[in-house]
Amino acid sequence: MPPRVDGSSEPRNNNNNVENNNKDNKDVRLLLLPEASADTTSPTPPRAPLQKIFIDDLTKGMTEGHDGDASRLKRQRLWRVPWFILLMCFMQLSLHLIANDCMQRRLIYKPEWSHEYWRLITYMLLHADAWHLTLNICLQCFIGVCLELEQGHCRLAVVYFAGGLAGALANAWLQPHLLLLGASAGVYAMLLSHVPHLVLNFYQLSHRFARIAALLILFLSDVGFTTFHFRQHHNRNPRISLEAHLGGGVAGLLCGFIVYRRVQQKSNQKSIYL
Repeated sequence: MPPRVDGSSEPRNNNNNVENNNKDNKDVRLLLLPEASADTTSPTPPRAPLQKIFIDDLTKGMTEGHDGDASRLKRQRLWRVPWFILLMCFMQLSLHLIANDCMQRRLIYKPEWSHEYWRLITYMLLHADAWHLTLNICLQCFIGVCLELEQGHCRLAVVYFAGGLAGALANAWLQPHLLLLGASAGVYAMLLSHVPHLVLNFYQLSHRFARIAALLILFLSDVGFTTFHFRQHHNRNPRISLEAHLGGGVAGLLCGFIVYRRVQQKSNQKSIYL
């Protein structure tokens, strides 16, 4: 009898040990679980609307500041202004209002006056009529504002004036008997310079597919209008310089790959939505 009692007690102790080990393992597994997994019902933070994201792309974010010994975050929104585009629009509008025939003759471009080098640029400040002026100003603002804010004033100015210079030279080479005025060569330079800008910064830019769609619609609309004007009016009243458009566009495309840079994302700045 005693041996049977001793033998029956040993399995019971083994079972207790196994149960204790299982409890310990469960406790260890619970300790190893991250705290975030225990609360799976916490709601995700809401995303900012698209218009706020677009506004934040045009502004600077939060900057760190110090108030005595304690550091704090200054919530500051500084609007970046496209000074170059605004300056060109202001000069073109002012000259259209105040320029007389004598001033226009001094600023317009014609290959016969090629020794007067300022005409290679100043012809971009003149326009034939109010419709011509309004169209170019609207296109400049639509195409160039975001481009200037992302690439900087100087880089966009180089592309703009390079397009104007190339447009004047192309017109002088292919149509040497025609006068030239208007900012279309610079506008086309900015339009096609979006290609290198998107190639260099495709994943850093917001609304990139919307930009591509808008630029394609704008480009195809202008091509369609030009084709209609050629077929119906035989490119008369007004005379559109395709040579200047093509020269400015090619110059903007090539110059963009040379002067444009990759947009740097600043990690020390945090976006704030007001």
